[in-house]
Amino acid sequence: MTFASRRTVLKTLGLAAAPTSLALTHRPALAQGKYPSRPVTLLVPQPAGGDADAFCRSLQGRMQELLGQPVVIDNRGGAAGNIGTAAGAKAAPDGYTVTFVNQGTMALNPHLYPNPGYRIEQFEPVTHLASVDLLICAHPSVPASNLKEFLDLARNAPGKFNYGTAGNGSANHLAGEMLKSMAKVDVTHVPYKGGGPAITAALGGEIQAVVAFPLAALPHVRAGKLKALAVTGSRRAKALPDVPTVAESGVKGYEFASWFGLVVPKGTPADIVSRLQFAAAGALKTPEVADRLAAGMTLAVGSGPKEFAQLIAQENAKWSRQIKLLNVKID
Repeated sequence: MTFASRRTVLKTLGLAAAPTSLALTHRPALAQGKYPSRPVTLLVPQPAGGDADAFCRSLQGRMQELLGQPVVIDNRGGAAGNIGTAAGAKAAPDGYTVTFVNQGTMALNPHLYPNPGYRIEQFEPVTHLASVDLLICAHPSVPASNLKEFLDLARNAPGKFNYGTAGNGSANHLAGEMLKSMAKVDVTHVPYKGGGPAITAALGGEIQAVVAFPLAALPHVRAGKLKALAVTGSRRAKALPDVPTVAESGVKGYEFASWFGLVVPKGTPADIVSRLQFAAAGALKTPEVADRLAAGMTLAVGSGPKEFAQLIAQENAKWSRQIKLLNVKID
């Protein structure tokens, strides 16, 4: 099995020129008091404590201020995000249920699961929130200080080591399987019901390694409870300058990044979609939020609905082909 480099993939997707600045649209001319007139639910299809939950909570406070109503986070993990995403698709198209989505739920799961419980066409895109490289971490007991040493251990003991992810078909899973194939190692994949449980398992030594999103993993790395072995992106992270990329670790051509966004049910009025995009992009522009995301190796985007719709379409076209070529199976 062979894999194209992330740079080639990005060119294929048209993402090489992805926006690096926030697209904060004009404040919608929506009569105050009409929407929102009650709390807005931000449905997160992953368990509390994981990468998605951490990201959403970093936006929560400022979004509340801009919307003038509480934003209530509702975590519904399971099935690599399918359960919560399906619930979001069935919500009323009134702007009071907004669903957090990512590369997994919007571009991978529809091509991995015979029936994920929802269709992409059931949603209206709101905004592409951010893009992020992943971290490959290990439990402190693993006798490897970097990815090259870990891969050497794995080659000398096929099947002995394992790694955890946020679930079958998740971006973490695809990143891990790409690594296994390109590095030619036999490491067992252990799926969990979200990034939080996977990190918890790594912290407890239940698994030797974990492929994780930085927002959730970095605090444990800084506390010495996990070892950062490598970054999946094209360059080292400013937050972890001493941690090499996967390519620097001997796996030439390897690059992988993921992305997040917000959607609402199909049929949600355009002025409500615009209001939500304004609040989300505004939250990303808040200095404390921007600083926190940057520290977590996350690039804020905050695009408009049209741009996010284009990204979703491009990623779906790409992954429908790649998943067949990669022969990734839900195990």
